[in-house]
Amino acid sequence: MITGRPPIPGLLVFLLAATTACSSSAPPPAETAAAVPGYTSPPGAPDICARLAGSTHFVGIPQAAGRLAAGTQVVEARTALAAARRELRAIVAELPDGEAAELRGATEAVVAALLGVLDEPLTQQAREALLDGMDDLVAELEPACGFPA
Repeated sequence: MITGRPPIPGLLVFLLAATTACSSSAPPPAETAAAVPGYTSPPGAPDICARLAGSTHFVGIPQAAGRLAAGTQVVEARTALAAARRELRAIVAELPDGEAAELRGATEAVVAALLGVLDEPLTQQAREALLDGMDDLVAELEPACGFPA
C-alpha cells in the first residue's frame, strides 16, 4: 500500500487479499466468477458499477501484478494483466458519454498503468503507477457504487 494515504477498506482489501499467493509456484485456479457476485447497483449508481462488479479479470490484477513483480509465472501474469486491460477498456468504451467522469478517468488511468506494467522490463515506477491507479479507482468506486465494505 502506498504510504501517506489512508487505508481504503472494503473492495481494495478484497482485491489485495489475492496478492498473498503471488509468490507461490503453483498456478492459481482459473477464475471466472464475477468481481462482486450478487451485487445490485444502488439507485442512481453509474453503469460502470454493475459492469465492474460483473467483470471477471478486474479482481485478478493485484495477484497477477504480484506474480509479475516476483518473477513467478510471468507469462501467465502478463496474460492475466492483458485480459484485465482489455476488459476495462471495453467497460469504458461502453459507458454513455458524460457519465461518471471521475470513475471513467480512474478506470482509464488503470488501463494506462496496466500497459506500463506489460512493457518490459517491469519498473518500480510502473508498479507504483498501477498501485496508485488501483487505489484511486477503488476510492471512487466505493462511494459511487456502494460496494460492500
